[in-house]
Order: sequence, then structure tokens, then C-alpha cells
Amino acid sequence: MTDAGTGLGRTAPAHGGKGSVLRMLPGGATAAPGVRLFLVGGDALARAGIRSLLDGQGGISVIGEDEPGPRALAALRAQAPDVLVVHGLREAHEADALLREIDPGIRVLTVGGAEPQARTAAVLHGHLPHSTTSQQLAAAVSLAAAGYSLTRGPLPPTAPAPAAVSAATPEKAAPRPRATATVSDVPPEQLTGRECQILDLVARGLSNTEIAQSLTLSEHTVKTHVQNLLNKLRLRNRVHVAIYAFETGLR
Repeated sequence: MTDAGTGLGRTAPAHGGKGSVLRMLPGGATAAPGVRLFLVGGDALARAGIRSLLDGQGGISVIGEDEPGPRALAALRAQAPDVLVVHGLREAHEADALLREIDPGIRVLTVGGAEPQARTAAVLHGHLPHSTTSQQLAAAVSLAAAGYSLTRGPLPPTAPAPAAVSAATPEKAAPRPRATATVSDVPPEQLTGRECQILDLVARGLSNTEIAQSLTLSEHTVKTHVQNLLNKLRLRNRVHVAIYAFETGLR
């Protein structure tokens, strides 16, 4: 299902296109408990749609929005958000001109439209296509706020296929790629199948209500699962769950 005016789906799709993967490049920052976000885009209806999809999801608070121009730049300087989402700029030079004016302390994600040129990479933390879902965008915002950059590249030749986890046997752990994470020293091999399910859905940016609907569980049960996962991995919040999932190859 796609939200009118934004091009962002409300449900997470299957894994990305063949031969590509969304990668993260560490930026070395620490995630804040909540993420303050500002939206810039030329289409007021699209901005309103994205705001309704993101505000309150995964600790994200949309503190303002505007069209590109001096007024938006003034608002950014005054409000100093953690993340700026720029939507639908059609020309690369238009995106570059905007990003050159942004304070380097603000992490920027562009969605749809033209991808900015390489010289803005120091400011830009990722470019996402119009087909990005609301959950994927929320996860990207959380990761950018934590200091990570997103980029697309080919799958490595030896990359293992994602392990399928059966909902009928949640306690049986499936084989997983061996990797280490900077946010937790607990190896992914110690997670059960159900914990991997919960971790994957949290990493996508789904709320407890959405996870409950996806797994046909009560919201109270999901809340308990999420808290147990945080305790087991010794993670502070859902942003760190997403980072752990990406760094260990579970997402």
C-alpha cells in the first residue's frame, strides 16, 4: 500500500532488488533517545504525508517543515534538528545548493528526486528512492541520527542468503552470519528465532502495535519481547537495535 502524495509505502516489502544491498558506513556518533527531524520539500502535500508517517514513530519528532529557500534555512539554524529529510528535489544542482548551506552538524537524508553529487557527501548521510517505505525511512532517520551513513552497493560474492525464520517454531534458532557489532558484545548466535523476528521488525522501524499485527501477538507480549531483547543484548534503545541488526548482518 502506498501513501498518496508521498510515494512511501506503509508496509515493508521483501528484500531489496536483486544484486543490491543497503549498506551503512559508521560515522562514530552516539544515538540520542529521541530524534528531532525537519522536513524540506517543494510539495506541501508530500511534506504533510511524510510528516504524518514519521512523527512519533520510533522516537522521531518532526519539529518543522518548509519548502526550499531562505525561510527553511533560517528555521534550520534556529531549531538545529538532529536530522534533515529533503524530499523530491528534481535537479542535482538544486540539492547541492541547498546542502552547501546546511550546518555540518545536521545529518541529511534525501528522498526521491535527483541524487546529490559526490562533493556534498560530507553533509549527506544517504539518498533513498521514491519506493522507500515509511518503515525504511524511519529506520534510516534513526541510523543517520546515530551517526551512520547509508549507501547502496553490490552484494559481496560470499554474502550468505538471509536466514528464513518460521513463525511456527519461534524458539528454534536459525543459522546466521557471524559478525560483530559495535553496540553490543553479544553474538547473534545467542538469539532465538523469535528474538531474530523481533529484532528484524524493530530494525525496520515498526512500532509495537505493527509488530503485534505482523506476528499475531498481543501488544503487551511484543513489548515484553522487545524489552527482553534490549536486556539480552544490553542495548539502550530501539536505535541501537537497528544498528546491531545491520552490523551483524541480520538485517
